[in-house]
Amino acid sequence: MCGVVIAAAAVVGISSVPAWADAGPALPWRSPAKVTSGVPFSAASIARCPAVPTPGDRVLVEVFLSFGPGGGSGDVLNANANGSWSGSFTFFFSGVSIRQTTITATCLDFDGSSAVPYANYVIRHTQIFS
Repeated sequence: MCGVVIAAAAVVGISSVPAWADAGPALPWRSPAKVTSGVPFSAASIARCPAVPTPGDRVLVEVFLSFGPGGGSGDVLNANANGSWSGSFTFFFSGVSIRQTTITATCLDFDGSSAVPYANYVIRHTQIFS
């Protein structure tokens, strides 16, 4: 089941994951071998996000495509009640000169107004095409 997409503005700036969020082992997930601007792709958890550290908060997941020092693009979705997640993502970008980059997924503790990263998925390498 696909999660509901939440406005990315709710999590602006969270892609810089604090050191404390790296404490546990990286979780496995499915991500694409390539991302093309404007073309949807699927991503999904293999391992579920752990329970949120703050009881009563929701679990969100941010998928972030890095453009190196040139920034990146991300999107956020709701995790299911059990912490699993899957979704279709479409990133739009142009003028990106790199072809090899990374894509990440992060579990977020969302209290209704702000989100804090608390668990990370394995950083995956991917190709990007404009």
